[in-house]
Amino acid sequence: MYNFQFNFLPQSYVIVVQKYVFRATTRSSNMNGKQQVTKKPSTEDDLSFTVVPDVGLKNSQLEFVLGMPINQCISMMQQHPRTLTQVELKYSKKDPCYRDIIIYIGSTGIKLYFDGHSQLIKLIEVDNLSNISLTYNDTIFSDPTNMATLDRVNEFFGSTHPGSYDDKHNIYVQSWPGLSFCFPTAAGDNSNLEVRPGFGGNLRSLKYDANAQPKLTKMSIYRGQNPSEPEQVDTPFSCYCGQNRTRKIEAIWENGSIVGIDIEFDTQNGRIVDGEYDVSTYKRHIYFGDSVADVQSVLGAPTKVFYKSDDKMKIHRGLHKETLYGPPNFFFNYFVMGLVSS
Repeated sequence: MYNFQFNFLPQSYVIVVQKYVFRATTRSSNMNGKQQVTKKPSTEDDLSFTVVPDVGLKNSQLEFVLGMPINQCISMMQQHPRTLTQVELKYSKKDPCYRDIIIYIGSTGIKLYFDGHSQLIKLIEVDNLSNISLTYNDTIFSDPTNMATLDRVNEFFGSTHPGSYDDKHNIYVQSWPGLSFCFPTAAGDNSNLEVRPGFGGNLRSLKYDANAQPKLTKMSIYRGQNPSEPEQVDTPFSCYCGQNRTRKIEAIWENGSIVGIDIEFDTQNGRIVDGEYDVSTYKRHIYFGDSVADVQSVLGAPTKVFYKSDDKMKIHRGLHKETLYGPPNFFFNYFVMGLVSS
């Protein structure tokens, strides 16, 4: 019977990030760098997504929702390599747990912002509407051949108050709880556009010709009232899919040495509430030397098992260092928990 040697970091979530970073690229970078994944061009029709304020973007095959874990998002994208192309991943190598992680899907113009600590989607942006169709209440309001204007957005979502104005970037922002739209007001196609004072603060109203309306350049989905300061999100029930979600990991110390870890995690408990499996929080302990059966009884089945066919360090052992039971030759990977065990 193999015994377990459990590997973890104080900020265990870093393991998940770097696992997928190195799958996608051959080197890491800082927040100013880019990591490009080159894939075959898509031969499918332009993507169409339903816009759900305060929730995310959805269609019959893909869902980008607030609170979705980064590993689940990447796994989903890997299943659609012909549709989701030109993928870039940016993260801070110096502070991966304290700065946002960004995934940009160039073929769709979708940009996903993940909280550095929780690694959950906290903000969804669409900043290129030339390859994507957007629907609301089963009706298309923007597509590549007829991108949304300010009047159309107000027609679909209803304008209840004047928008805000960004003087620095010349951007007019029309917003609702969990949803906002940005329109440029710089000279050019909008040369006859006039920005008028609103009811105080940075509120403004626009006056423009009907044949030269501002075109939508960016849409944002978030939790709360302000896309610049989105509220904290938790993983929705639909994203659990039988997996565990780590809340906290602490080391177990005995006589000045680490002997194991305490894990606090959420998982589905089998009860159905409003059509979804309910979620409960559990606390479990794992110790160095625990058997495979012990670990699986605590954490359940791993996301993946990797087998190591050779050991390049064997040459350094020598005859006198051989033991009856060598180190294990396989690894259990709990990607959704940020854990790797051997």
